[in-house]
Amino acid sequence: MVKWAAKGLIALFILALVVSLYSVVGKISIEQKNRVVEISVPMHEVEALSRITGRRPVEILEEFRSAGLTSLAVEETTVKDMMNRGKILVLNGWQLLDYDSFFGVANNLVRDILSQKDFNPRSYYIFTKDREIYRKLKTAMASRGYDINAAEGGGIYVIQEVKGAGGFTEIGLGIDLDSLENARSLGLNIVVMLKGVKEKTAEEIKLLDELFDREMSVLVLQNNEMPRKVEAAELLLKAVKGKSIRLGLDEFKEAGNLKKFLQQNGYNAVRVYNRPPHRWMEEYLLAVRDRNDRLLYLHLFMSGDEDLVSYNKMHIKEIYNDVISRDFIAGVYPQKASVFSKTPTSTVATSLLPIMASMGLGLGVYHLLKLSGVLEKTALAVSYALILAMGLFAALDFSTFRSGASLLASVLYPCLGIYREMTIKRKHPSNYRQALKEGIFTLLRATGIAATGALLITGISGDVDFILGIEKFRGIKAMYISSFIIIALLYIKLQHGSIPLRKPVLSIGNLIAVALAGGILYILINRTGNFSVIPIPKWELYFRIWLEEVLPVRPRTKEFLIGFPALVLAGGLKNTERPLWSRLLMVTGLLGEVSMVNTFSHYHVNALISIIRSVEGLILGGFIGALALGGYYICAGKGMKANE
Repeated sequence: MVKWAAKGLIALFILALVVSLYSVVGKISIEQKNRVVEISVPMHEVEALSRITGRRPVEILEEFRSAGLTSLAVEETTVKDMMNRGKILVLNGWQLLDYDSFFGVANNLVRDILSQKDFNPRSYYIFTKDREIYRKLKTAMASRGYDINAAEGGGIYVIQEVKGAGGFTEIGLGIDLDSLENARSLGLNIVVMLKGVKEKTAEEIKLLDELFDREMSVLVLQNNEMPRKVEAAELLLKAVKGKSIRLGLDEFKEAGNLKKFLQQNGYNAVRVYNRPPHRWMEEYLLAVRDRNDRLLYLHLFMSGDEDLVSYNKMHIKEIYNDVISRDFIAGVYPQKASVFSKTPTSTVATSLLPIMASMGLGLGVYHLLKLSGVLEKTALAVSYALILAMGLFAALDFSTFRSGASLLASVLYPCLGIYREMTIKRKHPSNYRQALKEGIFTLLRATGIAATGALLITGISGDVDFILGIEKFRGIKAMYISSFIIIALLYIKLQHGSIPLRKPVLSIGNLIAVALAGGILYILINRTGNFSVIPIPKWELYFRIWLEEVLPVRPRTKEFLIGFPALVLAGGLKNTERPLWSRLLMVTGLLGEVSMVNTFSHYHVNALISIIRSVEGLILGGFIGALALGGYYICAGKGMKANE
């Protein structure tokens, strides 16, 4: 019975690997087919550049188009924008009184406001000379439940926000349709950004009907927001779906609230890179090549050179050349940025494949428990119980199931690979050649097992939801912490035969070791992810840029400089009689294995790029480890001669 149960785990493991490979191939296929990229700049920044340089916006756009610009981004105008442009004046009652006191107010409309018996100095008064702005703003404020009064006279329109609640400056007032016409006349695709989407009402969405009738390439909802009100969200979905409009997802903003919207819209979406202007040119390429962004939402430099038009033109040209040189296609009208739509592969993966891929966790748990001394029957029972629990968990909360299963795979298989190497007993190598051979095989065996976890992760969470970034793996820091806690406990057990809970632990040596390990782990955890409390030194940034320039893909320093060389050293220095240093090096080597698996937990990253990055890290790490091992043997040989 036990024998058949073990074979059953192997069969489930093979099934999980096949399913995961199927998902990997599907992901690679989707990513390789969708290689059309748009490069855009916002129209309001072009207008600002026009005011600075004295050149017409159309002339500037023609210059940019010749450099590789494919699209014009037209952003919705808000009350705040109109205030900055001098088209709207907002004053509260106290400020109106001050104006009257200091300068006197000749306008009859303002005189009427100040002479009202129920004049409220806390009210806000919104003045404009544009009737269309007045009409749209009055409709929007009324639909949002503001208590307003409206009046006009002498060519001035005013809306009183009676209670002085504020919060209306983010109200959208529509899109400049002339800018859309300019884009089309220049042969540019049109990208539209809606602002203040979260608070939009159904009436405000209806005001955008004329916009939705225009052909556009991508509709960006600022901050990846959806209207809170159900009716407004339904109207927006109806307009977007009815016109087959593709949504733009800002890669640096949370997009989980758009999941249902995108599902109903057939995942007709594009990942967008939208950051302040900068000259780190590699970042634009990384956004497209590594992170699957297909719309570069560039921003213009308003200073830094005497000829700002030429300066920005050169900037666009450099980005265009970098992207196109990597076999991407410019989204020149009528071509549009590629979308990562649902495919038959990803549709099946959403429901069934992740559960099947998670079954591969059972064999890993079984072997890790057996290696740590747990009875075989108990290990089998725990493994099958885990598989059953995963299936039940998936039925209750599919999204959380995928996060939990991915976290377990990312911790389990790196720890299994390292601990298995710790338990292998072999003779101490007698020369450098034998040591190098053993070191390389140690690295390959541990990495091969860890790579199983990376493969299963892709099978569990490799569909379009994760490619677009709608769902994300949020356990990266937990992955590192859990892995090192588990391997530390297993190391202690291996060294002492058991975890010595009854022995005193507050010795000076133990406290120093714990403090050192805690400090290293703290630095490691803070350096993991997109944001770090500990600043990255400039030399390291330059080193990263250099690696990106000389190699096809920049490998992770945790892998090729620390983790993988440590495993080569650990294997080469293995001594059954004195295993302490070899095992400590293997604990260090866990860093490389967890980092490699972490690469594949970034599901929005191109799969081929992740594979190349890991292979590069493995080769470089093995080479550096071989050099370090050679250095050890040279020093050891000199030491022996000196003793003689």
